[in-house]
Amino acid sequence: MDKENDILMEELLVRYYDGTATEEEVRKVEAWMNESAENRQNARRLYALLFATDTLRIMKGLDTEDSLRRTKRRIAMRHVRKLGWMWMQRVAAVLFLPLVVAVFILYGQRPVSLPAEAVSMIEMRTNPGMITSFRLPDSTLVCLNSGSVFRYPSAFEDGREVYLDGEAYFEVTKDPEHRFVVSTPQGSKVEVFGTSFNLEAFADAGAVVATLTEGSIGFVYEKSGHISRVLMKPGEKVVYKTADEQVSRYRTDGKSELSWREGKIILSNTSFNETLHMLEKRYNVDFIVKDSRFDRYSFTGTFTNQHLDRILEYFKISSHIRWRYLDDPNIDQEKIRIELY
Repeated sequence: MDKENDILMEELLVRYYDGTATEEEVRKVEAWMNESAENRQNARRLYALLFATDTLRIMKGLDTEDSLRRTKRRIAMRHVRKLGWMWMQRVAAVLFLPLVVAVFILYGQRPVSLPAEAVSMIEMRTNPGMITSFRLPDSTLVCLNSGSVFRYPSAFEDGREVYLDGEAYFEVTKDPEHRFVVSTPQGSKVEVFGTSFNLEAFADAGAVVATLTEGSIGFVYEKSGHISRVLMKPGEKVVYKTADEQVSRYRTDGKSELSWREGKIILSNTSFNETLHMLEKRYNVDFIVKDSRFDRYSFTGTFTNQHLDRILEYFKISSHIRWRYLDDPNIDQEKIRIELY
């Protein structure tokens, strides 16, 4: 198609997905989609982009109707086949949300029809040092921590299953007939029907940590080739170490584990290693420890907007822990390395 026909079909597709197309326009769009697999693929990608725009708008509750309309008008069909990270970044820029990226992966070759029938997998990513909140199709609230990846379907049909590589806090909408399941890279799962909990499950970490604040959850994990389950109660934290497949339970008020949601770091007689872990997540750094004596230290305190340098200076004053950068801190490095000695 030439440029004018591309733009005309784009406008028809937008009305088609918005539900405002006339019967004649619906027939014209469906005839065009049936002409070739390429047309159907272009239509799916355009729907993904429009759905991404709507989803991000709802997530933040922003009045972006004008930006949404301008975005739709600017899309040309000749560029749709090039959609991907570039387009998703443009959507985020239009909506003033450059810190969160949503990616939509449509199932196989499902024919495109009305939006209600188009089910896709949505992937949310947070940049290091940033957090975001959004709601799932069942109104479950998800707070996603720094450097995390979360995948979920655009509509829950037979079940409510999601995937987490990172850390998130959940307030699960109650539904006795459909359990809510969170899968992790380590193969463990959390099963709930309606409750509030925090789950930390980074793919490169040696442990999965679940903290329950309300309700009850089942923590499912593999041990010696068999599936085991731990039923948790409010005020409990379960730590599953993948290397030895061991599970440990702890009592906690949850303040320290959930403080990241408010941009805080709360230490309450927190061990040295756990303190470093919290700082690494918050500031996207790697610590290199040169003195094993530090392992017996613990810390208490609350940090909100302090720079990492200031926090490390507190440690230096209170515990004589010296530190230095191993690399020059700059934005080109994925993570800054800091030596503690």
